[in-house]
Amino acid sequence: MKIVSPSIDEITRLKALYDYDVLDTEAEKIFDDLTQLAAQICNTPITLISLVDSDRQWFKSKVGLDAKEISRDIAFCAHAIHQKEIFEVEDTLKDKRFFDNPLVTSAPNIRFYAGTQLVSPDGHAIGTLCVIDDKPNKLTQDQRQALEVLGRSVISQMELRKKIKELEVANQHKTEFLSNMSHELRTPLNAIIGFSRLMLDNFKYHTLPVKFSEYIGHIDYSGRRLLSVVNSVIDLNKIEAGMMQVEFESICLRTFIKDLEGMLAITANEKEVEFSVDVSDNLPTHLTIDQAKISQIITNLAHNAIKFTNSGKWVKIELSLNNEQFVITVADQGAGISSIDQTKLFNKFQQVGQAKSSEGSGLGLSITQGLVDILGGTINVLSNLGSGSIFKVQLPLQSDITISNEDLNPSPDKASFNHSSKVLLVEDNEINQAVMLAIFESLDIPIIIVGTGEEAIEIISNRHFDLIFMDIHLPGIDGRQASEKIKHTHPNIPIVALSADVFNQHNVAENNKIWDEYLCKPIEKEKLVQTLNRFIPVLPSA
Repeated sequence: MKIVSPSIDEITRLKALYDYDVLDTEAEKIFDDLTQLAAQICNTPITLISLVDSDRQWFKSKVGLDAKEISRDIAFCAHAIHQKEIFEVEDTLKDKRFFDNPLVTSAPNIRFYAGTQLVSPDGHAIGTLCVIDDKPNKLTQDQRQALEVLGRSVISQMELRKKIKELEVANQHKTEFLSNMSHELRTPLNAIIGFSRLMLDNFKYHTLPVKFSEYIGHIDYSGRRLLSVVNSVIDLNKIEAGMMQVEFESICLRTFIKDLEGMLAITANEKEVEFSVDVSDNLPTHLTIDQAKISQIITNLAHNAIKFTNSGKWVKIELSLNNEQFVITVADQGAGISSIDQTKLFNKFQQVGQAKSSEGSGLGLSITQGLVDILGGTINVLSNLGSGSIFKVQLPLQSDITISNEDLNPSPDKASFNHSSKVLLVEDNEINQAVMLAIFESLDIPIIIVGTGEEAIEIISNRHFDLIFMDIHLPGIDGRQASEKIKHTHPNIPIVALSADVFNQHNVAENNKIWDEYLCKPIEKEKLVQTLNRFIPVLPSA
């Protein structure tokens, strides 16, 4: 028996093999299918996808053999990886290299072997696709060609498998990067938007030049616009990563439309565009829907329509119910979209037509498409260049989405919380501390602030609190660990998680025993009021 020596490029050959990260992995159907096909074409009882590492021959896929691996010293494939053409042994008993090989003299009693190299794109033979028989044999020319083709198919599938893994790693790195950027960008925006909003709210109580109000308004608008761009990039990544979850809630349709109309009308008035919302009579007074996603869909489409419609023209939104479908139609008298541009309309980071010269990230319609897909709906556009556009969204009312005409009272946004409640804020960033302190002062509720999780645990052990706001990113013990320790000793104190990293929101469900709610920075005063109303309400008098 002849033991073949390693190749002169053994180190780089092994690296090529290990880069596929395929050794000792579970069986995969695509490889098993190729192995089965090779067995049928070559009419052999045993077929293997063999990978040769430093000391063994391991089988990624096999037909007719129970073993998972054998020693490289006795492996036929250890010889085959040194030969560019198919390595074929017609009768092992007549070959001095193999006649006394244990694989020949005992099970599986190899008498015939033929193997084609599995060659990586950079030229390294990492193993073989081989066929084996227990009697002498010889491949036909057609069988040889088929075996080579199947061998190339095996390496192509390994390349595809490798690329998928690389993309998964790259996507994870992208998510981590955006998570960090979300935190880094939203933290200063929390201060910019928080303070500017407070100043605008209190401007009427102070005697200051009118220009100051205008300047503060510009700061507020610019901060919110930057936040919108940050949110767009993050929303798109959450959609692609499958982290965007559907959250149904019962809403008062009238209130929903009123809020949307009021927000969009401001933009329309600035451009002197006539704007209207028409609600069909066949819609009920209340719907159970994902309010946030549908609101974003309508807002994105309406903002686009207003942006590309000249003054004196109109933009119309129509909402209706048709065959158990919630239908949203946004029509405009804008510039229109050419048939060529319509094919690129929902592409990421791409603006078409007049949009190329307009402000925006080029993500609005791509995000809209993603949201519609998540909700199981469809979106279509009808447009001609120069004659306006009509976008039509149809969303199914599925079995878990109900419609009702009951008179449900929407949650009030006005303050109805107990101003004497004891509230603790755990926040390490001094600017964010100042923002939150100012917001709570404007709501006439005192708070205690500490900067670390350790300080929070200590103060909770000595003082009573009715509500805790816990920043997730803290030095030392992070917000999750601190919350766990506090919940262990004080399970009845509600804890609201705070973070400038919106990706953390995806993990709240996994920590629902720790955190009772999640607020994302910049903190919206209205949402803060709703949170206070929920956790420290004014108790009815006895």
